[in-house]
Amino acid sequence: MPGIDGMTRTYRLNASVRIAKYSALINDATDTTEITGALFVKLPTGSNQGPVQGVTIEHWLEPGTFYQEDTDPSTITGTTPNVPYNASMGGTGLQIGPTLQIRGQARCYAAQAFNAGQIVVIADAYGRVNTPANLSISGGTTIYPVGIAVSAAAAINNVVLVDLDFFPVPYI
Repeated sequence: MPGIDGMTRTYRLNASVRIAKYSALINDATDTTEITGALFVKLPTGSNQGPVQGVTIEHWLEPGTFYQEDTDPSTITGTTPNVPYNASMGGTGLQIGPTLQIRGQARCYAAQAFNAGQIVVIADAYGRVNTPANLSISGGTTIYPVGIAVSAAAAINNVVLVDLDFFPVPYI
């Protein structure tokens, strides 16, 4: 599945877990099982984690698993797939992993309401996004942006468009 507007790249996961589409993932620098050319990502464990590597463009699930379009991503993300499926390697062997949107615009799940035009960072362990102000991040703290919201969110789990920009900056 192509990205909606920009570049995508395939990564490998550091753990065998399901991930809902539109979830922001972070770099896994601690993975020592890397093979030549493979880049590993993981789920965040909290807010403002980074560096952000991209946003999933489709559900990452074992074959034959189905979730309705409006399913809460927290009921999918982080759950263990059925045996013998290994989601960390993209199947039952060494196949590819999830594809992440890395440049351009991406769809993201919102963690709560915010306005268009605001910087958004990872908000929780499900890869949803929120603004640094809503997360009570103090000035001077380095933030790891997912990007700038193009559309507003009215509630949790709204899907918003984000102009991706992963460069860490001090929060003012």
